[in-house]
Amino acid sequence: MKVIILHGLYMHGMVMKPLSYKLSGMGYQTQVLTYNSLAIDEQRVFSDIDQALSLKEPNVLVGHSLGGLIIKHYLKARRPSVRKISHVVAIGSPLQGASIASRIEELGMGVILGNAPDFGLTEHEEEWDFVQKLGSIAGTLPIGARSILLQGDQKRSDGTVTVEETKIPGMTDHIEIYNSHTSLIYGSATLEQIHHFIQRSHFKH
Repeated sequence: MKVIILHGLYMHGMVMKPLSYKLSGMGYQTQVLTYNSLAIDEQRVFSDIDQALSLKEPNVLVGHSLGGLIIKHYLKARRPSVRKISHVVAIGSPLQGASIASRIEELGMGVILGNAPDFGLTEHEEEWDFVQKLGSIAGTLPIGARSILLQGDQKRSDGTVTVEETKIPGMTDHIEIYNSHTSLIYGSATLEQIHHFIQRSHFKH
């Protein structure tokens, strides 16, 4: 089984390499894709995913934060069969948008988000209506800019994205892990849950 991994906003594929190496050690074929998260070239990213897909075995798409939203847009455009892509794992992804991104736009600082809002970074309402099984992982260690930008907001979060923002109607399973938004991609619990979800189509609760 091949696992294709996408990073989040302001990141580079290098940050996902430790997760990729660990998944390789568990027997998966892995590939990390890098894209410009502030000037997202949809056709280029989609083409990169197309080319990364194994033709011999099922594929799994894993996305951190914005990466999960890119995957959602890819599935909407391509509508691949479950035989081609069986599972999607979103790590700290605001699957219906992030209030912190909406707040940044309210403050007149939307330019720092580039064109990421075009891919669902700001708040919206959608359902998961794809044949792929979706497992969504939320962080609950609130270390990040959220407390500064949304003072007085008591919603449970990973410091950037709230727990509720990682949920979407139609998802297969959801789990919370005590990590911050960025540390989620390095935690052993995240690795274990990704493996468990791929193998059993549900998390280890």
